[in-house]
Amino acid sequence: MSNHHVEHALPVEAADSRKLRTYFQDVDEQTVKVLAEKYGQLVPPERLKTMLTQPTSFETPAEFAKNYKAEFGQKPEPGVVGYTERGHSSHVSTKDMAGVPETNLHERLHQMSDARAPEILGQKRYEGITEDLALKLAGQEPAPGDRVAYPEERAAADSLRKNVGDDAVDEAYFKGDPAKLREKLNSVLENDSSEPRTKPLDHTDS
Repeated sequence: MSNHHVEHALPVEAADSRKLRTYFQDVDEQTVKVLAEKYGQLVPPERLKTMLTQPTSFETPAEFAKNYKAEFGQKPEPGVVGYTERGHSSHVSTKDMAGVPETNLHERLHQMSDARAPEILGQKRYEGITEDLALKLAGQEPAPGDRVAYPEERAAADSLRKNVGDDAVDEAYFKGDPAKLREKLNSVLENDSSEPRTKPLDHTDS
């Protein structure tokens, strides 16, 4: 199970339900389209087809909390506005309307990722990579000083990308293929071990 946290969410007044449902459906369909165009070549066709048959469930805060508790036996932690169980539709709270598109991207990316990705990358890096990709696609990179979701996870993901490159990370995340990742990491380790050691300073009593 993967949860999407936000540091701060603004409540939204009730609006025309039918218009909102249409808006949410359009957002979800566009999200899947964008992901398929961007990363579809890295995932099996059946995974994309499955995503099309599992539309995101957009829920009021009360509905979201009720469904979350029914699923996991406890209330969502403060800041949780989305969750995904592999093989099922994602759930996104509409508490923060402005953040709904990015949260939906985040949860849809979880669906699109390979089931082995969390184990290959480690849960922290996996979550950080998911958030990085969602923000990049949404064009919502936080400004310096803004509160962000998963700050530690994003830092870990950024460090990994800098060491091994985008291709190795994307293949591990979407294809579940760690070959390029291991190759790059081994190369980094070999380069580190081949660097000359600094000669210790001599100390002479005078």
